[in-house]
Formats: sequence, C-alpha cells, structure tokens
Amino acid sequence: MNKKTALIFFGIIVIGGGVSFFTLRNYFKPVPVAVSDVPQPVDGEPVKPAALVPVVPDKPVETAATPAPVSAVPEKKDAPAATAPVGVFSSPEAAMAALAGKVGQKDFAGFAVVTGPEAIAEPLKNQVKSLIESSDQKLDAAKPFIEISKSADSLRWALNFVPNAGSAEIRQLYVDLTDVGKGAVDITKIGFPFETGTTLDKGVATAPKVAAAMTPEQNSDALTVAHAFSRAVIQRDFNTARELSDRSTVTDERVAALMIAVEEGNFALKEERPLVVTLSRDDITWVLTRVQSDQIASEFALELGRVEKSWKVNGLTFSKVLSVLSERGGAGDIAYSPIVDDPSGGDSLVLYFEFNEAGLTERTTRQLAIVAGILKQGEDGVIRINGHADAIGSDQYNIELSNKRAGSIQQALLALGVKPNQVITEAFGAKKPRKPNFLPDGSDNPGGRSQNRRAEVLLDF
Repeated sequence: MNKKTALIFFGIIVIGGGVSFFTLRNYFKPVPVAVSDVPQPVDGEPVKPAALVPVVPDKPVETAATPAPVSAVPEKKDAPAATAPVGVFSSPEAAMAALAGKVGQKDFAGFAVVTGPEAIAEPLKNQVKSLIESSDQKLDAAKPFIEISKSADSLRWALNFVPNAGSAEIRQLYVDLTDVGKGAVDITKIGFPFETGTTLDKGVATAPKVAAAMTPEQNSDALTVAHAFSRAVIQRDFNTARELSDRSTVTDERVAALMIAVEEGNFALKEERPLVVTLSRDDITWVLTRVQSDQIASEFALELGRVEKSWKVNGLTFSKVLSVLSERGGAGDIAYSPIVDDPSGGDSLVLYFEFNEAGLTERTTRQLAIVAGILKQGEDGVIRINGHADAIGSDQYNIELSNKRAGSIQQALLALGVKPNQVITEAFGAKKPRKPNFLPDGSDNPGGRSQNRRAEVLLDF
C-alpha cells in the first residue's frame, strides 16, 4: 500500500466513525419530561427518577407480536335484555289480566303499580281504591273485562264489576291504552263511566231524573260522553241523552226517534267494542256506535264537539238503523220508521198500527213512554197527534178508525202523567198517505198500506 492509498483508507475510517458517533448519539437522545409528569416526593421521601424512554427515529423497530394470555382477553358478554317500562304490556289482554289479578286480590297499591304512577288522576284515587277494595263488589267471573272502543292509536277497555249478591247490574272501570308498537300497549289512564239516570222498567216510565253533573275528567273526555249517550239511548233514558247533547243542533224529536228506532229493532250495544272512533281532534270527535239484536246488526253515528268546555253530542245520524228496519219490515207487517219529514218543516215521530186496529202494542206503549218523558220536561210543551188509516174501507170508517188511533195514544200519554192540555188530536182517515196504497196496475200494496196505518206525533215546543 503506497502513501496515497493509506491516507485515503484512514480518511474513510475517520469519516465513518464520525458519522456513526453522531447517529448513535441521536438514537439515544432522552425524551424531555414535563415537571408535572415526574413523580414528586411524598412526605419528604425522595423518589427515584423515571427511566428515560428512547425515541426511535423515522421508522420504528419491528418486534414480534406477543399474544395476550387467554385469561387477559375480556370475555364477550351479551347485551342486557331491554326491560319494558312500568305500564307497558305485550297486548291489551295481558294488561287487563294483570289489572284483574290485582282487583281479585283487593290490592289497590299493586293495581296502582301495574298502571304506572300517572294513570290514576289524584281526584279519582279514592273512588278507584274504594271500588277495588269493596267487599260488596267483585269482578264478573264470566266477563271480567271487555273492549269498549278503538281508534287509530288508542283503545279503551273496561273492568266489569258486579255485586256479590242481588242485582247483576255491572259497574265498569275504564282502562285507556296507547299503542306503542308491535302490538304492545301502555296503560295511560284509569277512569269511570258517566252514570246515567233512571231507565224504563217493562214499558212503565219511572220518575225522570236529571243527569248528574259530570266530573272535570269526564267532561274532558269525548269518548266517555259518547258511551254514556249511547247507553242512554239503548236504555231509553231520554233525560240523560238530552243532558249529553247540544240542544241547539240536536232536536228532541231526533233523540226520541233514535230511541224508538232502537226499541223497534230490539237493539242493544254490542258487547265487544261497541264504539269505534273515526276522527279525534281537540275540537271534534266522530264515533260509530255499534248495536246488535238477536238477528241483525247496525250502527248509528255521533258527532261530538265542545260546548262551554264540555263535550256534547251535536250531530246524530241513524240512517243505517232505519235501513235495517226497513229491510226487516216486509209486506204486511207493522211498519218500521219512527221518524218522517214534517210537511211544515223538521221531523215528526210516527207510531204504527196493525190492520183494522186502534189498540197499542206493548212496543208502542214503551215508545210512548219516551214521548211522555219529553212532554214532562215542561208544562208548555204540546204534542199534536194526527191519526191516519190506509185506503181499505169507506172514508167515514177510516176517519173513525184514525180518530180512535189518535185517541189511544192520547189516553196512553195521560196515563203516563202527561197533562190533558198538552195533547191535541186530529183524524185524517186515508187522506194523507205516506206511501201508495195500491200499485200502478191497481193491485194491492200491503207494504205501502202498512206505513199509512199510523199516527204522527209532532212536538210543539
């Protein structure tokens, strides 16, 4: 190796050593540590300084991954099952069964737990407690609860209470349920029906009672008013029906006619879901009342609105009931429709008779009890009874027959407590038929004649 070559070789070594020195010096440069991160002495005891952590420049050094021991891996746990809030049940039947169980145990505290804390309004708690804990009342064993109504997002059911002995009259406790999805329901409200007044017993009118004042909770509930009105109609309780309706839009004749139609069809409220809410808003509610007899079913419609902060029935339609009665009437039978157009305007009530008869049937007597209830509301009320006949027989005979029919109704009303000066009668014979007595070909028309054998009742208030 000559001198030039030796100088180059040792120069490379010196340069390489310098590079290595500076590289290793940077590699082991300590990480600056904040004062707050350095352990401080406790009670004057010295603390050993923390080890310095090297910073890996640029690319970290790769190390083999060490699997954690099995015991160190946290076990996967199932998510806790969702628990339903108080008052929520899988179905209406489940909710009612839970409440019925508490009633059977006379356990009001448990009943209140099942309903949730806000379902029973404070003013009603004592009444609910008294009914549940009563030794005189129990749940109806055959039908402890039933569905009363249904709307788009809510339902009303009722618990049925009967006396332990004596009368089988049912008292009910309302349970309002809200649909919370997938068939589940939430108990939202407990309440009482509106108690109606005295009803008729076997066609004999008892002393009428003015309907008792409703509680604020009931006044704020259109469905309670609709149910009470419908029950009053079925029970022929005219005074309660009038108390629950708006007199400025629903006439006495119309209420009485509905009661007579219900009587004519021998209708009762359907046991399951008698009411269907078709519209519910803050200011208006529409309800269909479903009725049933042994052979036929029908319905009438109620429109309810607010009158001085209380809900009232302000619209009443029962064309479907009349249609069903019309179809059932048939040729030769006593006619069906209890209301006809009054030629002078408004409505007239109408009662029908058998062929060549002026006597009243048992059903007509019950219908007149409704009319008597209207008249006894005030001494100024006057009723006009117009007797009519079909075209079979002479004119003189039909005048006499129609006069006897009007007189039979007059005597029945007087027997029911109506004053003589409140009843005016007139006989028209066959002069004012409602339907043709004969067909266009001259043959007999029994169906038409059945509707002409009548007495029309006009209320003049």
